[in-house]
This record gives sequence, structure tokens and C-alpha cells, in this order.
Amino acid sequence: MYHPDRGPQSALTNPIPSQIGGAYRWFTGSLAFVLHRISGLGLLVFLIFHVISITKANASPEVYDLMIRRMQEPDFKLGELALFAALLFHGLNGLRILYVDFVVIRTTHHKRLFWGLAILVGGLLAVGAVPLVLHWNVQPILSDVLPGGGR
Repeated sequence: MYHPDRGPQSALTNPIPSQIGGAYRWFTGSLAFVLHRISGLGLLVFLIFHVISITKANASPEVYDLMIRRMQEPDFKLGELALFAALLFHGLNGLRILYVDFVVIRTTHHKRLFWGLAILVGGLLAVGAVPLVLHWNVQPILSDVLPGGGR
């Protein structure tokens, strides 16, 4: 059976998603795909910056103390929460992908599995964010006192 939107004219009649005002319809699968890629790229960027900062922190004790002070500022708390959310989603969605690819025979469970995963990630993020938010050891970068009470 011929589908009119699958032929060679489809490129001309169906706009691509990047076109402004395009007619792309977001499905649960495409949403899961895009979020998985974004969280994976975010984790890759974090890993690169983490290795760079650890390498530079080994230069001298003063550089290390400055880095520790910088990492205790409020914007790093938001970064920790974003990192935790990306780790949770990317890891659990990877397990969902493995489950769907290797265990589930029928493909009728994708949408329910994704939304169940989203609820699980939201719950774990809410529970795991409590210790991150309550651990307020934040000090301004211009303070003379180090986090442990030393100078």
C-alpha cells in the first residue's frame, strides 16, 4: 500500500522539525530520544570540565582552596541539582532502553514505560535533592575563612 507522505515528494510536502512553524508532531519516543541525548551531552560536558578542574586544582594548595570556595557558591548548588537530574534520567532511561530492546517482545509498552520512568525520576529527584539543598556550606568567594574553619 502506498502512503502519500512516504514518497519522494515528502521532503517538499512535510516540513522538517527545524523549520519555524513546522508541522512536526512530538511523540513520547521522540521526547525520550531528545532528552536522552541532551542529558548525555550535558554529562559529557560535565565530565570534561570536571577533569580540567581537578587537573588544575593539583597545581597548588591555593588553587585548590579557591576552587573549593567557588564550588560552594549558590550557582553550584543549582549545577549539582541539574547534574543529579541528568544522571538519574540518563541512567534510568538507559535501563528502559535496554529493557525495551532486549526483554519486551511487543512494542505497546513504550509510552507507559517512559511516563513511569518520568514519575520515578521526579520522585527520586525530589528525595535526593533534599540532602543537596539542606547541605548549605555556602560561603562567598571573597571570604578569608576556608570551609573547614581554617585560613
